[in-house]
Amino acid sequence: MPDLGNGATVSFGEQLRRYRQQRNISLSGLHAVTYFSKSYLSRVERGLRNPERLLAELADDALGAGGKLLEAWVGEYENPPSILETCSGGNTTKRRTFLKSAALVAGVGLTDGVGQPDQSATAVARLRDALVPDAPTSADALTPASFARAVTRARRDFAAARYTDLADSLVALIPVARSASDPADLATAAQVYHLTTRTLIKLSASPYAWIAAHQGEQAAHASGDIRAIGEARRDLVSLFHRATDYGKARDITVSTAESLRPQLRSAPVPAWGAYGALMSTGAIAAARLEDRDSALGMLTEAEEAARHAPNLALSLGHVVTYKIGVSIVLGDAGTAVEHARTIVPDEIPTSERRASYYTGIAEAYTLWGKTDRAVRALLIAEKIAPSEVSRTGPRQVITDLLHRDRHSKLSGLRALARRSGVSL
Repeated sequence: MPDLGNGATVSFGEQLRRYRQQRNISLSGLHAVTYFSKSYLSRVERGLRNPERLLAELADDALGAGGKLLEAWVGEYENPPSILETCSGGNTTKRRTFLKSAALVAGVGLTDGVGQPDQSATAVARLRDALVPDAPTSADALTPASFARAVTRARRDFAAARYTDLADSLVALIPVARSASDPADLATAAQVYHLTTRTLIKLSASPYAWIAAHQGEQAAHASGDIRAIGEARRDLVSLFHRATDYGKARDITVSTAESLRPQLRSAPVPAWGAYGALMSTGAIAAARLEDRDSALGMLTEAEEAARHAPNLALSLGHVVTYKIGVSIVLGDAGTAVEHARTIVPDEIPTSERRASYYTGIAEAYTLWGKTDRAVRALLIAEKIAPSEVSRTGPRQVITDLLHRDRHSKLSGLRALARRSGVSL
């Protein structure tokens, strides 16, 4: 803690409050750039909570403290006096508090990375059995309105990145979707299969996702609903991309866009959202083929769709995450970071997409060689949606970062690796 010249010192919490007030930033404003809750920040400022290093790093950047806040945190928390010295006045024994800080990183209840795979495996097995039951099944009767409301709730779970919880809902909805027959119910059924496909992709179960995608495309085309068709085709694009058949993924995007585009002028807002998501996903596949013109053209169309669907999950912030991805694939980390700076992360309306935004930034910074910023972005993503950091892409970024610093001097990296199931 800095000495004020009269023997008094200023704690980290007090310095944080002073910098925040000097910049005329409220606790809500600081929360928006650090993702630590207002109550947590208030308790840190009042000396009622020991802060994490991640907060010091993020606040130092956000408040323009020039390293002073991080320096204050290191002086106050990284090398505290030992219990023996505090109690008996003996010699100072410095002890790092890395393990304590790492255990607190992400501001949420943490697991050791062992339980999550079991939960995911159970969720995948239940979805598989619902998609391909051992015997004919019957579904609970639902009115069209009740069916639609249940799917809306499921979408909210997906947006919040609660994938294992979502699986429970989908297991109950899949038999209802299978029994749909009229166009309105078929459109809703297609949404069930779409959510099932996306969830299985998130849970790294692409073989079963193919089954859901096939059933979803059948329901979508039978319904004739533009939104359902766009979502179903986007799922196929995602799966072909994951199978490394980038040409097929790009071609599906192009042909689907050609067939849907004439109908968009009179289409409802959700259809625009589905179209934009399709084009964003296709842009990544085109970038994999080094087809820069197609990739950038698809992103331009995705931005146009976002302007027609500003209140849906497909927002301009959503498209930015794909711009980041395309830039990374094309090997342009600097451009990826510039795209990231064009929006405020809080403008991204869902936890799932906000976390993806930060994992994308982490990958860009890793490519750029700015490893400390990469780790920081991953820790923020974990705070927002821990399940997103356990996915294949972020886990590979964590592995790359560990290889760059085998002694793991980067703050919190080893603990993050353990929580994400990455071998040390």
